[in-house]
Amino acid sequence: MRANGIRVGLPVAWIVLPIAWVVLQAAVAPAIQGQVVRGSLVDAADDAGITGAMISLMDRGDRPVEQVLTRGATGLFELRAPEPGEYRVRAERIGYATTFSAFFSISTGDTLTVPISAPVEALSLEGIQAAVGPRCQVRPEEGLAVARVWDEASKALAAANWTQERGLYRYEMLGIKRLLDERGRRVEFEDRAYAQSLVPVPYVARSADSLVYGGFARLSAEGSEFWAPDAGVLLSDSFLDTHCLRIRSAGSELVGLEFEPVPNRDVADIAGTLWLDAATAVLQRVDFRYVNLPVPQWLMDASPGGTVRFRALPNGTWIVTSWHIRMFNAGAEEHPLTGRLVPTLEGVAMTHGEVLRVHGDEGVVFEGERGRRVVGTVLDSLGAGLPGALVYVEGSGTETVTDASGRFELDHLGIGTYELQFTHPYLQQLWYEPERAEVEVGPTTTSLVEIGFQAPSMSAVLADVCGRDGPPATPLITADRRTAWRTGVLTGRVTDENGAPVKDATLHLLTKAHEARLFAEVRDPSTFDFEGQRVRWEEETSPSGFYRVCWLPADLPVELVVLGKDEDVDRGALRASPSLADLYPDRVRILTMDPASPHRTLDLRMESPGPG
Repeated sequence: MRANGIRVGLPVAWIVLPIAWVVLQAAVAPAIQGQVVRGSLVDAADDAGITGAMISLMDRGDRPVEQVLTRGATGLFELRAPEPGEYRVRAERIGYATTFSAFFSISTGDTLTVPISAPVEALSLEGIQAAVGPRCQVRPEEGLAVARVWDEASKALAAANWTQERGLYRYEMLGIKRLLDERGRRVEFEDRAYAQSLVPVPYVARSADSLVYGGFARLSAEGSEFWAPDAGVLLSDSFLDTHCLRIRSAGSELVGLEFEPVPNRDVADIAGTLWLDAATAVLQRVDFRYVNLPVPQWLMDASPGGTVRFRALPNGTWIVTSWHIRMFNAGAEEHPLTGRLVPTLEGVAMTHGEVLRVHGDEGVVFEGERGRRVVGTVLDSLGAGLPGALVYVEGSGTETVTDASGRFELDHLGIGTYELQFTHPYLQQLWYEPERAEVEVGPTTTSLVEIGFQAPSMSAVLADVCGRDGPPATPLITADRRTAWRTGVLTGRVTDENGAPVKDATLHLLTKAHEARLFAEVRDPSTFDFEGQRVRWEEETSPSGFYRVCWLPADLPVELVVLGKDEDVDRGALRASPSLADLYPDRVRILTMDPASPHRTLDLRMESPGPG
């Protein structure tokens, strides 16, 4: 997956439970090929099968050559030896001591049941404390507190790695890219992408050797890449040989196993903590941070690092349920004294992955949680719920639409200050943006955060977009000396022949009328040219192709033509022509604003340029 220290432990408490290995009878039919070892793990007290234990076939060098998880109500397992020889079976279950069978021999094509019986000792990590003073333990010896914690963490990692390698599941994923300000507090924008099809793995790192020896981050002027560890990396020989392990305590509920690079490593690396439940020894998550990066300290102030969360399923398999990477977003500015460009921290970039659902042969086996959420209501100007309003965060994908009662909910939010916005079709047509609302989502936010929006009335919107003074108090005078009050607002969108928005196009509008004040200034009304008077408007389109023209006369024909910014336009002819249709006969639209409706929407299509 890619994006842009521990201390002296007290003895562990041990409890002996009446659990034993019981042998299954050999299958009648021999294996078609290979050497097969079968068995079942059951509770000696009631013969109930134990599922989710990792069973390993160990060779004479005590190297695992085959692994499988016990499954089903009877705790069945089946292993295949790669070749005839001597082996023994190792059983590992999180929260219990490891058990071995005696060595046995298996010949070519044999199918064996292995008679082993041993108590399984339940253990707890409660009471383990952090060490006093720094200690670097690489591959700690059996019996040390740090070794006990690592044994439990490695069981979960091995199960997660085994589950992923065998492709047992298909995942529905949500990917999020989030940009925060330089303090890492305010969410500037957020982009989301839902997997269009089920993916075989939720999260995978580069190979362990590539990361350990090549670095967990690659930085360059063209761009930077950061990687996080997966279960296979944390279990690898290369990682364990180059990282120290220490115990870290976090109160009575969690025990941490810290890891950091051995002294004198100068490769871009990671340090962090594997957090386990103290009572059950179950792995919860891995927190990590990037170290040894060749960057100034002010970039490291962004606290680059991340988290990987793990989860055990009821059948004993393990999956990654979420992960995120936090990176600095670097920029450059000119040093005031030297004039040279120096790196600066422009913001914090985050890449996040969330497992929404996990599908197995039996259907959905896991449903992800919805995470931190914000809920609220959008009310109309009369105080009733406004359905069909879009509530969103700047970016793409973090959005929802209000229901029939105006309610909305946004989920899977990160830690930070969000600036929520809302809009509605009647507001979008007017190219109007209501006031935004800030909401703080904290690290301890577990319940819903409630906010509310109040949508403005149409009159308030028109006053905002066209000026608080409202429409002009004096009317236009038409050629036949009628009055036409300027109360209309025209909005719309200009697109090209392919439907793409056209920015910086100019709308030219013209009507046969004149300002009343002009006639009032004429000394001899008989000399005033009523027929020759025209009123003109010009408005440009936005980057999204939207336009808005305020205070058009009602019940009076208006000519309209759209001209592209690159067209060869005779401005003098435009200003002097009594009719736009004389210059652009095939491109002019005639519209009349309805005096009973103050607003009209008209979407326009840019056509081939006419004569200029």
